[in-house]
Amino acid sequence: MLHRVEISRSALLQSVEQYRSVIGRSQFYAIVKSNAYGHGLRHCVQILSPAVDGFGVNHISEAVQAYDLTDRPFLVMGRFDADEARQLLDLDASRITVVLSDIDEIRQLSELRPDLPFHLKIDTGMGRLGRRGSLLDRVFSYLEEHPDLRWTGIMTHFANVEDVTDQSFAEEQLRLFEEAWQRAQVAAKGRPLIRHAAASAAAMILPQSRLDLVRVGISLYGLWASQATKLSHLSLGGPHLQLRPALRWITKIVQINDLPAASKVGYGCTYQTQQASRIAVLPVGYNEGYDRRLSNRAYVVIGGRRAPVVGRVCMNMIMVDVTHIPDVHAGMDAVLIGRQELDGHSDEMTADAMAELSGTINYETTTRIHPDLKRVVVD
Repeated sequence: MLHRVEISRSALLQSVEQYRSVIGRSQFYAIVKSNAYGHGLRHCVQILSPAVDGFGVNHISEAVQAYDLTDRPFLVMGRFDADEARQLLDLDASRITVVLSDIDEIRQLSELRPDLPFHLKIDTGMGRLGRRGSLLDRVFSYLEEHPDLRWTGIMTHFANVEDVTDQSFAEEQLRLFEEAWQRAQVAAKGRPLIRHAAASAAAMILPQSRLDLVRVGISLYGLWASQATKLSHLSLGGPHLQLRPALRWITKIVQINDLPAASKVGYGCTYQTQQASRIAVLPVGYNEGYDRRLSNRAYVVIGGRRAPVVGRVCMNMIMVDVTHIPDVHAGMDAVLIGRQELDGHSDEMTADAMAELSGTINYETTTRIHPDLKRVVVD
């Protein structure tokens, strides 16, 4: 097996347990959209099912893929598409709730599955899905005029919690959400509604945002939403979360080349050996999710030691310098993300470090790992 992505069962369950210790009575929904942020949708649903109250996905197709693995409900949070929604025809209405933004979507759902519950998305400052202002007033009026609809909740999404320590914008969003909640209760005419707003960062650092449920994504996988989020969380009193990454990405050396000094390596000849060198070839590239921007910048861990990436990242291969690593040979593991300990040596490439080197965020780094690479549950 040339590739494997190891998923730690204990790390995932530890994240849930720790969040439970801070969120009080709020329900815990594990967000497993986008192949569980690259960790493997079906594997993560199976692991987490006994520990969570429900799952959040973006597409209906994601709920369908994991539906048979759990008895927990799914919240489908992406844009509602009537054609895709036909996949819902055979699913239990008690297990699926969709998020809708406007009257047209409500009508489409009502025509297709009038028994299927939905939550209304409120735009409080994200400028993405959801409605605000007069358009939101129209939606509330429509809901008030159609009490037979299976409207069961409202939600919003924060725009600026993760990147700052000053939460004034988020607090303004909460104020607007509270106004929408008051209007929603009038439109609901006494029917019970639930409210939710908090994703990973807000659930940690804004207690007032936890409401009826929290939607935990990136931190579920043991990764901090940002450094600012970590600092804000640690500055609070009470229990502090100890996040442990749940993913290791490993490949194998497929060939070793002994090159003389002044040898060129890779496309564009962007790297030249300064001395006689041993260069290992790894069967992973930007097709597999190893960012091209890591060319001549990143390193992998082989034999518990760092092996620098040399030359450009190719579509399906990278080259790394292993001159300094004794007993290196084809078939050895090369850790792309995660820690490796071997023969008294230990080193690590974290998702955060890889993201920084490629100019992005840890969300993208793990999510882009190709879904066809084999996921293996460990511990």
